[in-house]
Amino acid sequence: MKVKFLVAAVLSLGLAGAATSFGQPVNAAAKAKRVTYYKTMPKALRGTWQEKNYSKFKKGIKVRWTYSFKKNSYSMRMDFKGGHKKSKTINFSKKEIGGMFYDHKYNRYSIYPETPNLPKSKLPYAAFMTFTAGKHNGKQALGQHGMADDHLLYFYRK
Repeated sequence: MKVKFLVAAVLSLGLAGAATSFGQPVNAAAKAKRVTYYKTMPKALRGTWQEKNYSKFKKGIKVRWTYSFKKNSYSMRMDFKGGHKKSKTINFSKKEIGGMFYDHKYNRYSIYPETPNLPKSKLPYAAFMTFTAGKHNGKQALGQHGMADDHLLYFYRK
């Protein structure tokens, strides 16, 4: 009786293993894509997005960030409040953008710079940016993920 049970168990495990091995894709290309790469700016990001309030920049100076995403480029603007700093706009052209992609697992858009093509004046402002498109407080918003923590900074359509 024990021998029959042992033979039945081995056969069932062997058949189950064979069934799962035939059901799996052969290579990585056959698997579902987790990341979608873009040659132009994704439509969910395009437009002008602005922070609602000013945030702390330095002692006595606050800043409000504005991003303008176009088809092949983007610009970031810093509007200062307090102190004697003038507003500053940094434009990034198509050749200065390293790439753009969308991660389907985390629902995040990412943009990263092409650092060898950047002039030294833009290097401090170039960063790997990660955004989540959606709604916040009932308005269409982009949530920018921080690098140190997963705190979201929200930008709204201007």
